[in-house]
Amino acid sequence: MTERCRSSVPKRAFLCSRSDQKKETSAAVLPSKVPIIGLGCSSFSSFFWTNEELAAETNDGQTKTAITAEALTRDHPKVQEWIETIRYAILDCGISLLDTAPWYGHGTSEIVVGWALKESLSGSDADSSNSKLIDREDLCVNTKVGRYEADPTHQFDFSRTATLESVQRSLQRMNCGYIDVLQLHDPEFSPTLEILLKETIPAMVECRSNGWCKALGLTGYPLEVQYQILQHSLETYGGEESVRIWDQALTYGHFNLHDASLVRRRISPSCESFAECCHQSGMGLLAAAPLSMGLLTNNIPPDWHPANGSELAKACLEAARICRDLDVDIAILALLFSMSHPSVPCTILGMKDVEQVEKASAVARRFAMVDWTIPDLSQELVLSFVLTVPESKAYRILSDREAGPFAEVWKRETAEDYDGNGIFAPKFQWDGVREAHEFWRTTGQSFEDWQDKSFQ
Repeated sequence: MTERCRSSVPKRAFLCSRSDQKKETSAAVLPSKVPIIGLGCSSFSSFFWTNEELAAETNDGQTKTAITAEALTRDHPKVQEWIETIRYAILDCGISLLDTAPWYGHGTSEIVVGWALKESLSGSDADSSNSKLIDREDLCVNTKVGRYEADPTHQFDFSRTATLESVQRSLQRMNCGYIDVLQLHDPEFSPTLEILLKETIPAMVECRSNGWCKALGLTGYPLEVQYQILQHSLETYGGEESVRIWDQALTYGHFNLHDASLVRRRISPSCESFAECCHQSGMGLLAAAPLSMGLLTNNIPPDWHPANGSELAKACLEAARICRDLDVDIAILALLFSMSHPSVPCTILGMKDVEQVEKASAVARRFAMVDWTIPDLSQELVLSFVLTVPESKAYRILSDREAGPFAEVWKRETAEDYDGNGIFAPKFQWDGVREAHEFWRTTGQSFEDWQDKSFQ
């Protein structure tokens, strides 16, 4: 389990969060403390830019050209803005966890992170007289393996060779000495379970043994897939050895105002939720996408969002309207919700500029005086400490399972949303497994339905 520390000191001190993730039986070394909020680094690329943003970055405003790793220069105005954003997050706000991936901008994000670290870490080329610089061991730098290129035929590669080469590239790009947590990226897209068990996972363990990373993690959308990989790892490697494989899990899209399945949905006969499964296994747990990838904001969801036009998207628009009527920012309320659960010590949020970092940091500072050591501390009690009166009213309306904006969405989370094999597959939400099947179908490659669908 994890433990948050409390402080009345603003800025960096408030971000000291719950963590006691080290395992006596493991070769892994997870950080002893993680911040209440981590910096999601997909923003440091043109990965999710709209056509308008792409056009704005060109000279004539018409030719849409993304910033690529091959053409990346440190003196580009946008790159300078990204570097300053990362430095501000680390040095001014105490956000000591960075989460990136080779997939983010196909290398761009990792390169930018490396440049920012060069200006943020003590002992680097940065001005040694800058007292704000931090030591490398006080920073958690996480990246991933498995997902890489834009070309669909080369987007995923879970082979041993690709895994080892990717880790070396990441270390060179970020020049960070070592990776804190190396994560298996979107394993639901692996064409077979066998390649994960025989090539990817052993290669990741080798990286940890070599000192290239300190711990290993899973990340992906379907909670069931992560759970099944944990179980198959146990069956394949057996006994205590399996405990030493996985040290942390990162989920996204499953802990927010409209979907709290990370802590509320049964994942197996022996676990009430995936969060409980992680805690029983002694694994660290992070949650990303507290704004549901843009749904829980006052903006129209981006074109690429899988929930566009769905019942869920319409419910989120109604939720935002309710909040506005009460003079509440739904994005702030969503962040408060995601940061308030005792079982989820760190929330990963993409922040593209200093303004967004400061806004999120201000939200996180509200938790500075919460005593996370209270026995049986509940999320509702934490929320009672941090929500304003208007925010409390908005939250009560949004969480009303009978008449709130998400009521109809939640009512459909019944047995009819489980397929014949017991797999949760709601029709109104994005189904990551179905998405993986469709991806392999469109690329003309094979996809073995490797998932264990035996649990009910």
